[in-house]
Amino acid sequence: MKRHDTMRALVPALLSMCILFDFNESFAQSGPTSAPIAPSLTAPVSPAGPSAAPAPAAPSHDATTSLPSDEQRGAYEKAFQETLGKPSDPEALAKFAELAVGMGDIEGAISALERLLLIDADQPEVKLELGVLYYRLGATEPARAYLEAARTSPSSSSETKARAETFLLSVKQ
Repeated sequence: MKRHDTMRALVPALLSMCILFDFNESFAQSGPTSAPIAPSLTAPVSPAGPSAAPAPAAPSHDATTSLPSDEQRGAYEKAFQETLGKPSDPEALAKFAELAVGMGDIEGAISALERLLLIDADQPEVKLELGVLYYRLGATEPARAYLEAARTSPSSSSETKARAETFLLSVKQ
């Protein structure tokens, strides 16, 4: 029971970080961005739809753009090693997923989040995040499936259902 409660406490933080990563940019484009994700924790969560205002231009990732620091890379590597040592530890998986998104490792974040679902399949917030991450990779079928599961889950909050519905509209375009 304690593990389940810990996982439930970590998922909203991870979800907030991941969903608030510059989605205006990625959803305003015709497809997902391949550029590294830049955190913007104060940006509104609003995927651009057909009637939405244009999103700001994508940040350029040239030599002047800051890359992950040695400290960030070290934390990412340490979290990865922890998931290898504790492959079913929800805290380790959530921490790694959060760091992976920050490093631009979408596939790594997806892997960790899917392992969270193996531990507890009734996590609509994780399904929402997986749908968004798959969309960013251009994998619309798994994106649609996860978003639909988040939208229709009886344990989804109204906010999760609304976000999933909004993102589903973007995936269907």
